[in-house]
Amino acid sequence: MSILSSYLAREGLTQREFATRIGVDQSIVSRLLKSGQPGGTKPGLPLAIRIERETGGAVPAASWVEMQVDKAG
Repeated sequence: MSILSSYLAREGLTQREFATRIGVDQSIVSRLLKSGQPGGTKPGLPLAIRIERETGGAVPAASWVEMQVDKAG
């Protein structure tokens, strides 16, 4: 389960309610919930920041970025 889906479940929010709060269509939230799966997407930085602010930091903008470890070292 993604951080965003956990947040929505914990807060009792529907995709549509959360979409309204962050100023996007419900279909965008649906695709965000599928991030990493076929048909899914990750937000751009401005949307990731809006999500972080709306969730009070529970879904940090950095959570959408996969960290790469430099093994040369």
